[in-house]
Amino acid sequence: AENAVRAIELGSPGVDLNFGCPAKLVNQSKGGAVLLKEPDLLYRIIQAVRQAVPVQQPVTAKIRLGWDDPSHCLEIAYAAYQAGANELAVHGRTKEDGYRSEAIKWEWIGQIRARLPIPVIANGEIWSVDDWRRCREISGAEDIMLGRGLVSRPDLARQIAAARAGGEVVPMRWDELLPLLHDFWQQ
Repeated sequence: AENAVRAIELGSPGVDLNFGCPAKLVNQSKGGAVLLKEPDLLYRIIQAVRQAVPVQQPVTAKIRLGWDDPSHCLEIAYAAYQAGANELAVHGRTKEDGYRSEAIKWEWIGQIRARLPIPVIANGEIWSVDDWRRCREISGAEDIMLGRGLVSRPDLARQIAAARAGGEVVPMRWDELLPLLHDFWQQ
């Protein structure tokens, strides 16, 4: 909560808490996805941040469907909402699923959306406009969060925006993409 307040003081427009990180080092320190095993602790963390941050600043959270079993995702999502999260991004896999593409479970995101009155953002395995369409169809989520798909295709958000607007989806030309890649590596 103290770090969240400091981030706001430094100009952050809000605070996002990541309970989805599968990295071993992070989880060994009782951070990231390991907190999905303890919805009460996740609740207390979000609640402490929400109480410390001015009400006009959003507090959002990202979760996975659970540690090793998606059947706990509703309890986890509800804990985040009850604690005061303004928005929830949900990665459609458990921590134990890792990044296996066949493990994606967007349908659980739809179940979370149906039960929470806050925006729920779908995440996971969105590598193309077709993936975006399937994710929206299965999860019902209007909004998505891009991860590795955006690194793989730096113009993916632009392609999705064009598809959403009903326009033509045209991949970036190499001469448009090269300056973006150069800037990315410089940063």
